[in-house]
Amino acid sequence: MLDVLEQVINKVSLSSKDFLDIRYAYAMGESFTVRNGRFDSVSNQTTGGIAIRALIDNAWGFTTIVKTDKESILQAANKAIKMAQAGSKYTKQERTIGDGWVFEGKGATKIEIDPRDIDKETKFEKVIKTEESAREYSDSIAESSSTYQESHGKEVIVNNKGTKVENETHVIRLMKNIVGREGVKMQSIFDSIGGSGGWELVDSWDPEKEGLKAAVTAEKLLRAREPPSGKMNVVMDPSLTGVFIHEAFGHACEADEIIAKSSILEGRIGERVGVEGVNVYDDPTVDGLRGSFAYDSEGTEARKRVLVEDGILKEFFHTLETATALGMEPNGAGRAMNFNVTPQARMGNTYVDGGDMTIEEIAEVTKEGVYLKDSYGGYVMPAKGQFYFTCQMGYFIENGEITDMMGNVGMSGMTLEVLQNTFAIGKTWDPAFKGTCGKFGQWVPVTGGGPNLAVSNLVVGGTK
Repeated sequence: MLDVLEQVINKVSLSSKDFLDIRYAYAMGESFTVRNGRFDSVSNQTTGGIAIRALIDNAWGFTTIVKTDKESILQAANKAIKMAQAGSKYTKQERTIGDGWVFEGKGATKIEIDPRDIDKETKFEKVIKTEESAREYSDSIAESSSTYQESHGKEVIVNNKGTKVENETHVIRLMKNIVGREGVKMQSIFDSIGGSGGWELVDSWDPEKEGLKAAVTAEKLLRAREPPSGKMNVVMDPSLTGVFIHEAFGHACEADEIIAKSSILEGRIGERVGVEGVNVYDDPTVDGLRGSFAYDSEGTEARKRVLVEDGILKEFFHTLETATALGMEPNGAGRAMNFNVTPQARMGNTYVDGGDMTIEEIAEVTKEGVYLKDSYGGYVMPAKGQFYFTCQMGYFIENGEITDMMGNVGMSGMTLEVLQNTFAIGKTWDPAFKGTCGKFGQWVPVTGGGPNLAVSNLVVGGTK
C-alpha cells in the first residue's frame, strides 16, 4: 500500500507552500459483554479506507474513499485539492504546515500471543465466569457485567513533504462492573486489565477470583462509613491522579484548544502552573499501555512530551498545523479514530511523575483528610479549569493515619489549584487509569496515571 500512495502523491501537482497527505487506515476488532447472566452485546467490526487532506491557500479540503486502487486514490486527491481551492476564496485566517518535519519508518505494537489466534470459547469463558462469580456471591449484588475488547489497526501515511510511515497498533482489554444495593443505597465497582499488546496482557485474569473480589468490595462499601462533605485535604490514589491529569489538565494542554482560546493554559508556556517538584509527562512510547504508538495519524514519530517540569509549563500536544501556528515542534499528538475523520491533538499516556514519599508518610503529613481511590468518571470544563470526579471508595485519614473505609464519593475543584496546592507526592507512578478518551466524536485508547498525590483545599462531595 505504501508504494501505491507514493505513486499517487508523486502524480499530484502542488506548489511548495501547499500540503497534501494520504492516509490508509484499516481496523478490525471484536467485543462482547455479559450482563446479569446473558450476553448483552456481541460485535465484530472491520473498517478500512483512504483519507486525503489538502491544505491550499489557507483552506482545507478533506475526502475519504473505500477503494484502494491507484486511480481512485488519485481522483480523490484531486477532489480534496479542488475543495481546498474553493474554500480558500472565503478564508482569511493563515493556515500552513512547516516544511522541516519529515518522518520515515515502521512501527508496531509488540505482541507475544496474538488474540486473533485465541478461540472464542476461551474469551467467552473469561467474561462469563467473571460476571457469574460476582452475581452469585450474594443477593446484595444488583447488577453485574463483564466485557472483553480487542482491536487491531494499521495506518500507512505519506505526504508531499516526504513523510512515509507505516504503523500497527493492537489493544486488548477485560473489564468488570458491579453494583451492590441494599434498600435505596447503591455502590459501584469497576476494574479492568489490558493495554497495547496481545493475549498475554489478560491471560492472567482469574475470572472467579476477579468477580468475587469485586462483589466482596461492593458489599463492604454498602456497610462503609458515609463520606464527608466540604473542603479538606485529599490524597488521590494513582487512578484518581491519572483521571485528573488526563481530563482536567491534559485536555487543557491540547494545542487546538489553546488556539481556540478554550484553555486556561493559553499563553502560559514558561510560567509556573504547579509547585516545585510537580512533573507531568505524556509518553506514547511506553510499551504495553493503552495510549502507546510509534507514529501518530499524520506520520509524526511519537516521543515523550514534557508538559510540566518542576512546576513550569513546557509543552502542548501538537498536530502539524498547530505546531506551525504556534511556532513549536510537532510531537506526535495527531490522532484519528479511523479513516473517516481528520487527526486531532490528542493524548497518549499522561501521568504525574513520582516523588519520594510512602503512603504512610503522606498520611502522616496530611494529618486530617481523606484518601480517595479508583476513579469512576466525571466531567471537566477546560476553558474554566473546573472538574468533578467520582471515586469508587476512599478512607478517612485521622491523626495522620489511614482508618475506616468510605463508599462512593465525589471530588471537585479547580485544575491549577490542584497542582499549586500539592504538598506531598508518592514514590512511584502507576498507570492505573485505563481509559477511552472522547473528543469531538472521536474515541481513542489512552492511559492516565501518577503516584499518590496529596492536595489541600479540595471539595469532597459526600453525604455528611
